[in-house]
Amino acid sequence: MKFFDLHELLRSFFKRSFLFTLCFALVLAIAVPYLRYTNNINDYKRDSLEIVRKFLTHELNFDLKELRTTPHQALIDRINVFMEYSSLVEFRIWDPEATVVYSFIDPAIKGQRFPDNDDLLDTFKSGKPKLDIEEAVKSEHKNLRGYGTLLEMYVPVYSQGKLVGAVELYRLAPRLALLNPGNLLYGLAALIIPLLLHIFFYGQFKLAALELVSSGVRLQQAYNALATASFDSIRSLAKALEMRDMETEGHSERVVAMSVLIGHRMALPSETMARLIIGAYLHDVGKIGVPDSVLLKPGKLTPEERLVIETHVVKGREIVNEVEFLRLGADVVSSHHERWDGGGYSQGLRGEEIPIGARIFALVDVFDALMSKRPYKEAFSFEQSTKIISESSGTHFDPKVVEAFLSISQTEVEGIRGEVAHQGVHTLVRQATDVLFDGGYFQASLATG
Repeated sequence: MKFFDLHELLRSFFKRSFLFTLCFALVLAIAVPYLRYTNNINDYKRDSLEIVRKFLTHELNFDLKELRTTPHQALIDRINVFMEYSSLVEFRIWDPEATVVYSFIDPAIKGQRFPDNDDLLDTFKSGKPKLDIEEAVKSEHKNLRGYGTLLEMYVPVYSQGKLVGAVELYRLAPRLALLNPGNLLYGLAALIIPLLLHIFFYGQFKLAALELVSSGVRLQQAYNALATASFDSIRSLAKALEMRDMETEGHSERVVAMSVLIGHRMALPSETMARLIIGAYLHDVGKIGVPDSVLLKPGKLTPEERLVIETHVVKGREIVNEVEFLRLGADVVSSHHERWDGGGYSQGLRGEEIPIGARIFALVDVFDALMSKRPYKEAFSFEQSTKIISESSGTHFDPKVVEAFLSISQTEVEGIRGEVAHQGVHTLVRQATDVLFDGGYFQASLATG
């Protein structure tokens, strides 16, 4: 059996998987710092909101409208301290009419109304805080634009359980610094760890793959040996059948080679070719059950003796059906005496009811008989034999098989017969069986048996 280049396959897999892992690690190395930043921002939002809520609970517990007319300097002083303590850049108080009551950074907007402030209106409507990270771009934020990215907070203010206003606060947001030591460390770990894991698991995978393929090679070699031994047994059985009737010596190897040649011309699939080869070797195995007085009779057979001879296809089918590997040839063994016009035996099949392997072998068997010397006749020439086959197209033989047969030259036929006579088995048959062994078809039939 021909095996793929495992080491080349592993190298290709390593390159592809390493490239994929590297891409994944790079994405992870970028994503981890960003996820840390996102997590820090969420923590920053929660902490900021908690700080603001505590301040509001203790300080803004009166009607905010009073701030319009009453300075409340003590409150403003506490707001100033809170601003410094909390790293805030703006502290703005709104009444329920969306009017600015107090602004830390821009006192000039006190008393102005901004009814288009959607975030403020959403806070009044929902009664819940609203927090966002954004740039200060609204019309009332002119004095904040120099601070860059800010944490914007709208927090409702309650007094005695009633919504009395809201505060708008701005706090400097943490910057996304990918190159700070912490992020560099996390990013480097996210880059290196997947690559190290890839190398480790690839090593384990390689060892497992090598062991698996090694086991597969040993198993395949065992199947090859078994298939070869079984195939050699088939050839020996065919040889033994020929020794019973020396007049047919070499017949089996010749008809197998011719069958393979026609099978190639007709582009038979591997399964059909396997059935054809085994069936061609075993086509007359049923003659084991035919008495010598009938099988070896030199003269013309009587009708009764002809019926005895014809039983060899039934007996042959019974023999090959007993063994899974031999069963591949059952179609040819049981149907190679059927005729295209339905006049054959033993089932009277016609046309494409006859398996293609049996149709091919029926022609090859007759052709070899025509070309061979028998007690009752001399060998016919190639031209005479070919003419008889051609004239039987559509009656005895499948026209498509005849067409493929007629494409074979006299030189090819003489080459087959000469090579079989010289070395016992033709190169075509060796090549065909090698291909079938490589494809595992014979081995599969042995395994299922």
